[in-house]
Amino acid sequence: MEAVFDFIAELFLTNGVVIAAASFVVGQIVKGFKGIPNSFIPLIGGIVGIVLGIAIPGIFAGKDLITSGVLGLILGWGATGGYETIRNLKK
Repeated sequence: MEAVFDFIAELFLTNGVVIAAASFVVGQIVKGFKGIPNSFIPLIGGIVGIVLGIAIPGIFAGKDLITSGVLGLILGWGATGGYETIRNLKK
């Protein structure tokens, strides 16, 4: 179990912080548009994470494109979904 926590910490604290921050910012921007329901924001964050995970060269050194995309997806969903979870718990 410690290996899982180490992996998550490394993912977010090194390369992943860029993807998580960008996904969060895009989610906040999308929230301002009236035509897009808030329920789509985590999906949009995941898509942003996939694109950035694949598009940024060397962000996940030594990983293939599929692995980079999946890691980006996890980070994008984590950033937007994590924010939504905390916000909903405060209500």
